[in-house]
Amino acid sequence: MWLSAAANQSLWRGDVGGTDRLRVETRDGSLVELRLSPFGTLKLGRADRVGDEVNDLVYPDVASRLAAVFRHDGTRWWLKRRDECSVPVQVGSRSLSRNEEGPLTHGAFVLVGGMRATFVDRRYMTPTVPADAVDPTTGLLGRAGIEQETASFLERRQQGGFVVVRAPRAPEAALSSGGTASAPTPSSKESAISKAAMAVHRSDVVAPCGVADESVILLLAGNTQALAERARKLEEALKSVGLGEMACGFWLLSGEAVGAGREVEMALAAAKALGLSDTVSARASANASGAIALRDRQGATRLGEANDVLQMSSDQKRTTLLFAIEEQSVLRAVGSHILPALEQELLAVVASHAGQGAVVAPISKGVVAVNVPKKTDASAVGSSVQCDWHGRPPVMDGKMELWRTLSWEILHNVDPNERAMELSRECNDPHGVLSALAGGLPYPIAGRVQLAVNAGSAIERVKLLFDVLEGTWRFIATVLVSALFSKRVAPGESPPAFDSMVDFYRRMGTRDGLALGSWRELARTAAKAFPEKDDPFGVLAREVIEIKLAQNQTFEQLSNLMQAERNNFAHGYYNEARAAADLPEFEQMTRTFLRALRPLCAWTLVTVERTEPDLYGDVQTVEFIDHTGPVGTGTRRRIGLQSPARLANVCYLARFRDGVVLPLEPLVRRMVHDEKVDLYWMDHLPRSGTCNMSVTVGSGAAKVAGDVRRLPPILRMLIERATAV
Repeated sequence: MWLSAAANQSLWRGDVGGTDRLRVETRDGSLVELRLSPFGTLKLGRADRVGDEVNDLVYPDVASRLAAVFRHDGTRWWLKRRDECSVPVQVGSRSLSRNEEGPLTHGAFVLVGGMRATFVDRRYMTPTVPADAVDPTTGLLGRAGIEQETASFLERRQQGGFVVVRAPRAPEAALSSGGTASAPTPSSKESAISKAAMAVHRSDVVAPCGVADESVILLLAGNTQALAERARKLEEALKSVGLGEMACGFWLLSGEAVGAGREVEMALAAAKALGLSDTVSARASANASGAIALRDRQGATRLGEANDVLQMSSDQKRTTLLFAIEEQSVLRAVGSHILPALEQELLAVVASHAGQGAVVAPISKGVVAVNVPKKTDASAVGSSVQCDWHGRPPVMDGKMELWRTLSWEILHNVDPNERAMELSRECNDPHGVLSALAGGLPYPIAGRVQLAVNAGSAIERVKLLFDVLEGTWRFIATVLVSALFSKRVAPGESPPAFDSMVDFYRRMGTRDGLALGSWRELARTAAKAFPEKDDPFGVLAREVIEIKLAQNQTFEQLSNLMQAERNNFAHGYYNEARAAADLPEFEQMTRTFLRALRPLCAWTLVTVERTEPDLYGDVQTVEFIDHTGPVGTGTRRRIGLQSPARLANVCYLARFRDGVVLPLEPLVRRMVHDEKVDLYWMDHLPRSGTCNMSVTVGSGAAKVAGDVRRLPPILRMLIERATAV
């Protein structure tokens, strides 16, 4: 968000007086403001008085005399739908049931009956901000908002930096086999960070304050001594209010506004290493301030120059990886400063994941190289960086969200400089190439693209390009069918297009596997069940299936052409010479429809391993495996999710920033078979008895038992109606 905004545009005003308010959009398009004052409890209704009850906020369009109650808990506002309320009440994307309460943060959409409004926090300058600019737990700045304020601070050429507060790791938090530290109980730690954030904010209500990566950041002007003294005082203040041991450090900012993302990332990465011993040693230190200088803690990975990486790449005991930012031509169109700023942030992200002894440097436009010791798992580093980058807030160009996508590769006996320039040209090519279009896509698609890129012969590559097409349609069909099964309908009713699904099941339900044409038919049939304009899965289906790729050509029409060629390939005589002649055309077709799949980059395919509810609000800590990119094992990650729904340990297609999650069980599962863990999907629609599962990428099959009693209600109804005589 901050990259495409003016560098000197601040979001944060600070708590300098004023009141929170609701900006109500009237029917004629004008705006009316309802002031939420004083703090406490305020009742909302369509009339001033109902019997003995008096409404503090009155607006006729709420259409209910006793509609809702606003409550301020000393930290933020909450909206509760009253038991007497007969009209819909919505906070953000969440609909409230009777007597249910939802938290309000700056820019949140509020719907009560016919009243449509936006909640405006007095501490922000603009009435609305992009997603991820505000932390949903505390209402303070989020990651994107912190970066925006840092860019504004650096633009003014001020001297200053961050004071970072973090719940330190316990000594027993040993490293797991995957190389990440096992965290303390998430519920208590998240609650402590939320309370610490509010305590830090109250210490200076004007200074920009936010929460990111389980750390609190306070942006202050001053030199090293001033920041160290402020960190020491904050640590003492947090302990005095009963928050126990909190590690405090400071980070002196350097560079220009385009390096704001890099500075925030490096400060947070250094803060992650803070432990309980740091707080003890800091106080026992002879240093009068006793504060921790975070810049001194970033010694594991060295930020170097391109020549440093090039010289080390010839060392047989080290491995070189390249990371390239995709869609560079689109990013350049947004602004000339976008790509350099993203490159600086990517540099810091790679450094935070590369580990001990690594050297990171920019090597070409939009390309960052890292040289790691041979003992480091290079594939794990590449996958971790890609998943981290994919999960970050998008770049806003004022009209749309440009999702972050990244290509990476491990070099083997290749000149890093030449390959980096070639990769930069590929990612800047408006038409794209295969290796620069799979970043950010789910593993069932990205993994197949990677196999096609690495094919050893023309005929094998042609076959794998058709496999990419089949895997794409199969993934789309799986998602839309799962979304259809998860719909909520009234008892006795059925969702739209249900009869067409029954007909399809009667024809195909007994087959052990579906052909490409059947997966396409299934996807189109399921897409008809989402006529609503605001349904996220209906929007996804329309963006992918109905998108125009060229003049008078849609994704559907391009698939028809490729499927016809695929049938010729499968049933005709096809030698290496003919495959080599046809390969450029097939590659161009594949590039075209891969570009049509960019809306999928807004979603993440995950397997949830563990969830922990937080004691503060509706936040839960989710530990999951991210299946983004071409790595089959996925990458373990951990986030705080603002949602009242508790997640099960199954596969989901998620858009975490919007709180939207779609369970893909039983169609997609991460399971163990033949002593190997892999991602499997069902070769047909679910049924009673034995079901066939196959590996999403590559070869491998398994049989699982199907239990109709454990299926979603709509799926059970589909099977019962389709199998009824």
